[in-house]
Amino acid sequence: MAARDIAVSDTRHLFGSLAERGWSLHCTEGADADATVSELGKLGDCLGTRVAGRAGSFGEVIEPRGADDAHPRSLSARYGLDALPFHTELSHRTRPCRYLLLGCIDPGSPAAATMLLDWQTLGLSPEELDLLEGTPVLVRSGRRSFYSTILAPGGAFLRYDPGCLEPVDQRGRIALALIENRIAGASSEAHHWREGDILIIDNWRVLHGRSPSDRGSGRRLARILIDA
Repeated sequence: MAARDIAVSDTRHLFGSLAERGWSLHCTEGADADATVSELGKLGDCLGTRVAGRAGSFGEVIEPRGADDAHPRSLSARYGLDALPFHTELSHRTRPCRYLLLGCIDPGSPAAATMLLDWQTLGLSPEELDLLEGTPVLVRSGRRSFYSTILAPGGAFLRYDPGCLEPVDQRGRIALALIENRIAGASSEAHHWREGDILIIDNWRVLHGRSPSDRGSGRRLARILIDA
């Protein structure tokens, strides 16, 4: 899979870039951790309402985790410090958050890149879009598991997470295989973190993942989730 490095965008065009390509980068060079977290919150509040993450917090600091100490239903529990596959944040909820904001407190050493992929660039045909929008799959979420489709009505968002989506019939297997194969052959973006970087992701449009990391690398990203 080919990956291109992201260039830092002009802050004056922050939200314009978000609408145009599904993600935007804001740089707070020289900022300490508190300043980065504060700026992250201000940007998020401009976009919508904060949503609690898996642990119930409206803001958290995430670090690479091995499979043995990760949340049992998280991607880290399955993939550990290996590359995390592309996915939609909060796919296990009936309505995934609209925006995902990440702020770099420490890029870590060795640093792990965040990978970005606009699902609208996957070249899906009208027939394939109909398959994704009309085929139910099981979304595993503990006692709150439910049935949904990979593509929301009208193509509002793509729900994809190999850790929680399961087929219920042959059409479901075909639909999931279609997305997996397209992602495997797609050209993605790679963001290599610097301290103070803030990445805003349209979670309904852009899937994200992570390159491999090391235990104890020191990589720390502040994260908030936004509904809009």
